[in-house]
Amino acid sequence: MKAITILATIAITITGCNCQKKATDSNVVANSDALKDAITNNKTQSVVPTIYYDAVSRGFALATKVENKVLYISRDREFKEYSEKIEISDSDWKEISALATAVNLEKVKDMKWPTEQRYYDGAPHANITFEAKGVKYPANGFDHGHPPAEVEKLVNKILSLVEKK
Repeated sequence: MKAITILATIAITITGCNCQKKATDSNVVANSDALKDAITNNKTQSVVPTIYYDAVSRGFALATKVENKVLYISRDREFKEYSEKIEISDSDWKEISALATAVNLEKVKDMKWPTEQRYYDGAPHANITFEAKGVKYPANGFDHGHPPAEVEKLVNKILSLVEKK
């Protein structure tokens, strides 16, 4: 009787493991196809993503959003909504568009920051997030004024427009 119980338990365990493995394999294939489509679409992105840039320290706060030739700005630490709105000129928008579409959105999270001043209050903590087709691509964070090389020109252009105001 013990032998039959043990054999039945082993048979059920082996059968159950095979079912889960097949389901997992089919999910991996489906997910990898979706990932390939997303990567292909983002490498050749033609639409300018919405760009969010924010920087915060004890005595400094800045939140910006760049979308459809408009720059929204908030300097409020208790950020709820953007308080300023700037129309971006056509030449500035062309430059921002070119720089933003050149960014590989899939690699934004892997960007390396050049300095670590924010760790000892040497610079405000900054972050940039891109949003395209309803998906957000956040960076890991960096020092305000010292963005990663991949987005340095874009961030500096946005900040130059903020400073003009």
